[in-house]
Amino acid sequence: MNIESTLAILRRERLLLDHIPHSAQFHDLTACLLRVFSAACVIPALPPQEIQMYASLALLHDVGKQAVPEAILNKPGQLTQEEFEIMKSHTIRGCGVLEQVPGLCRCEAFPLICDVCRHHHERWDGSGYPDRLAGYDITPWVQVVGLADAFDALVHPRVYKPAFPLRQAAGMIEHGACGTFAPDMLVCFARNIDPICRAVYG
Repeated sequence: MNIESTLAILRRERLLLDHIPHSAQFHDLTACLLRVFSAACVIPALPPQEIQMYASLALLHDVGKQAVPEAILNKPGQLTQEEFEIMKSHTIRGCGVLEQVPGLCRCEAFPLICDVCRHHHERWDGSGYPDRLAGYDITPWVQVVGLADAFDALVHPRVYKPAFPLRQAAGMIEHGACGTFAPDMLVCFARNIDPICRAVYG
């Protein structure tokens, strides 16, 4: 089954809501980072069609949050340790959600989707979750999705925090506020943050 058929199934099941403005922006951010890092040889070179595929699959990274209680997802204050552990479980619940979609687990892209669902919170130094992967054990494109997810969370308001300005959010990423990312990726991100922000946020 090709990627377009896979995406069609996900849209039909309302697991892929790529028509929503925030989703479209996250897609564009991920695609832009993939292009920049690929061109700079920070990640393996990717042709345009693969960049678009990975950016689309990246939209499924948080699908496991469907299995997390809304009271935790929407809590305005700081989560308790127990609540945070439940929140973290969205990484391991994502594939379970997707396995319920008839035929999806037979799609060629299914392992890629599970990879991004499970590992987008892994960090370069092994401090992430759920598997404490480190360095190159984290798939390169999933590392990029993790960075995109962290930056996106900073620049948009959440129930527990306001939105940070783009430049401030970039500095927070560079200084480890969201965990560590590959050093060469951070250098490239810092050098290209202005054109990235212009391309994605206007």
